[in-house]
Amino acid sequence: MKRLIAFLLFVLTTSLYAQSEIPLPKAPSKIEFANVVVNVDRHVQAQLDELIRGLLMPENAFLQAKLERMQWYFPIIEQILREEKVPDDLKYLAVMESNLYPDALSSSGAVGFWQFKTPTALEMGLRIDNDIDERKYIYSSTKAAAGYFKKNNEQFNNWVMCIYAFNQGAGGAAKELPKAWQSSSFVEFNRQTPEYLIKALANRIAFEYKLNRTKPSESTFIVYPTQNQSLNDIANKLNVDPIELKNYNVWAGKRFIPDGKTYNVLVPTKAENAGKSLALIREVEANAPTQKGVYPILKRLTKVATSDEDPIFYKINNKQGILARPGNEAAQLAMKGKVKLGSFLFFNDMSDRDLIKTGKVYYLEKKDKRGPVQFHTAAKGQTLWDISQLYGIRLKKLLKYNRIKNAEPIQAGQVVWLQSKRPRNQKIEIRPVPNTEETEENKPIPVLAEYNTSDDTEKASNATSNTHRVIDPTAQALDEPKTIVITQEPEEQLAEPVAKEEEKPDPNTPEYHVVQKGETLFAISEKYNISVTKLREINGLKPSSVLQYGEILKLKGEPVTYVRPAQNESEEMEEKEPVRISEPKANPKPNVEYHTVRSGQTLYSISKMYGCSVEDIQNWNQIRGTNIEVGQRLRVSQVSGNNAYSPSRTHVVRKGDTLFNIAQRNNVSVQDLRQWNNLRGNNIYIGQKLKIK
Repeated sequence: MKRLIAFLLFVLTTSLYAQSEIPLPKAPSKIEFANVVVNVDRHVQAQLDELIRGLLMPENAFLQAKLERMQWYFPIIEQILREEKVPDDLKYLAVMESNLYPDALSSSGAVGFWQFKTPTALEMGLRIDNDIDERKYIYSSTKAAAGYFKKNNEQFNNWVMCIYAFNQGAGGAAKELPKAWQSSSFVEFNRQTPEYLIKALANRIAFEYKLNRTKPSESTFIVYPTQNQSLNDIANKLNVDPIELKNYNVWAGKRFIPDGKTYNVLVPTKAENAGKSLALIREVEANAPTQKGVYPILKRLTKVATSDEDPIFYKINNKQGILARPGNEAAQLAMKGKVKLGSFLFFNDMSDRDLIKTGKVYYLEKKDKRGPVQFHTAAKGQTLWDISQLYGIRLKKLLKYNRIKNAEPIQAGQVVWLQSKRPRNQKIEIRPVPNTEETEENKPIPVLAEYNTSDDTEKASNATSNTHRVIDPTAQALDEPKTIVITQEPEEQLAEPVAKEEEKPDPNTPEYHVVQKGETLFAISEKYNISVTKLREINGLKPSSVLQYGEILKLKGEPVTYVRPAQNESEEMEEKEPVRISEPKANPKPNVEYHTVRSGQTLYSISKMYGCSVEDIQNWNQIRGTNIEVGQRLRVSQVSGNNAYSPSRTHVVRKGDTLFNIAQRNNVSVQDLRQWNNLRGNNIYIGQKLKIK
């Protein structure tokens, strides 16, 4: 009788379990993973099915907590991967490495979200000390991970190989993975495939499936950018539990955020209270006192931006300013700020060839004749233009006060006069400065760049710049200069420039050259008897620029450089209305249909190269905004015989093509490509003709 009862209980339990068991995704025979098409053999399919079951079963509190952490951290990770142009699938690697625990610690000593060991973390620029451990900071660690992936992809040109290199290093990946995988968009997972890669794919399949069937979390994060403040003070200001705040910000080792860099403190809150928490953060920021001696003085005026096109206004040194957002150009900022382009350039002491840098605040009204303090000590690589933007003083006045003719780089530690003219008999003063690679001018402005309108969650702009067009948020003003002097004044000892022998162009040399596969600047220079230096100059190429197949190079013309004209010191000229900046002369190119975008180029600069308008390029390439990417191929002339650009074109699939990179190059989505070509999945083959509208 007891055996019968036990048997019936077993049957009943098994039946109930079968009814309650959730469906699980099945491993496919072919799948696109990290922009690579993966063919999966039967052995690996069975292995994947087992791993997926282990990841999603049993459906307990541990699994629910992991899924909730994905909902919290994935938006941050996705944004950084997108900005770094790294495949979105790599976010699942952080789940596999750490379960998204910020303080995860492995037996080998790897730490944080992405499990960086100390040597690798330091190599990737992460800070590790008693105050801060950026391996546990989701923003810096994710950016470092993206940088590590990109570095390896330069060698392998295959993101799946980069995943294995993240675990075994580039040497291990090159040794253990098939050489045929390099630069290939197709790979095969079989019995010889390392288990790490199979687990990575299982995590992607399992959690992508599960997240699409999981209710949104009742909790969320609000971002609070700050520095020089303790977590306890933040908790008191925002009425949150200090212990809970510490748990989500374990990167701050002493519960204090030091000055010198702005960090995003993640503030946990209920999703339904996110709006109230955000409003409280804005109120705290608005009422925060300005630190004495720190310039520029910034105050955000625009509380909410409903789209990427909305302007964000600031008070910068008590003057009207506007934040440069991704893709903005001078003409757009002028239009949004309701000033003329010539006036905008005049207010910021710029020319129409100077580039706008994302995340910087530009002036919308005239700067002052004098600075707010008497002196400033120049940092390494700093120019007088930087200082003029820093303190809101006109560049022309700054040049005059310091008896300098051009806004060229000045010596690190040089004391710059901001309110009056340095006496002629007083020597230039040089102060000692810290011998560091990164100056304050290279740090991002601690400003909020955008708002997510779906949940009203505030995000911080983490844009950084390594150019001289930077506003320094933490520059310290000086009260009195010291008495360290140098014995000679540079401006009175100017050397005459040595005239170079001008290269005489061959009259038979064509005006343009189309870059072929494998060609280098040296090969092109040898072919046309033109120096590499001159090729770089007339095409505006940097030493780090990489030639793209199909790119059009000029072989004749003037160098694409700009020298700021010497400033006239007369007081009368300064008070006149700004002179309208003349448009750059168009440089039309005959018989050129396409242009490959290079680093630093914008739609505006490209339009001037080919004698067309920005609107023309947008229409010909069906671009809605002004965002373009390096390597993108743009049509720069009308189709011959037609008055308008044809609404559809054909792309022939080449070796290495995937739907993802074809969509990126043509400014369309993968979904559009599938719809236009009646494709059910992501599989394409060499020679296939794809319709692009």
